[in-house]
Amino acid sequence: MVGLAAWHIWVILALILAGLELLGAQFVLLALGVSALGGALAAGLGAGLNLQLISVAITALVLVPLFVRKIHPYLLPKTPYGTLGSGAETGQLAKVIIGNGGKPAVRVSGNEYPLRWEGETPPAAGDTVRLVSVEGITVCVEPVSKESVE
Repeated sequence: MVGLAAWHIWVILALILAGLELLGAQFVLLALGVSALGGALAAGLGAGLNLQLISVAITALVLVPLFVRKIHPYLLPKTPYGTLGSGAETGQLAKVIIGNGGKPAVRVSGNEYPLRWEGETPPAAGDTVRLVSVEGITVCVEPVSKESVE
């Protein structure tokens, strides 16, 4: 049986790192996997182990910042998104409660969400607010006038 050549090991390492990227490493492991191909190229050209490691290190120093800062943000959605769960929609009215830590929150569809308000004065517990948008788990709300509630 013939042993593995050095470039085979680098390619296997590159495939493993690229596969681990599926766990959500923000393109760092993918960049390191592509950098490992630099080691495969050096090994294929007959370079020694030290030169292979140096070529991997140099390509990683170039590719990791490039992948993380340039390519990854380019692939993200351009509009922020969020969801509240079933039954919660923009424009829905909700009552302000005091949530965990004594901070204002709203309860929508049986779940409690921290809130951020549109306006100068923060809403008090018991005030009615209108859902404007969602940013992660934070609900953006605006005050509702007393006349429109009744």
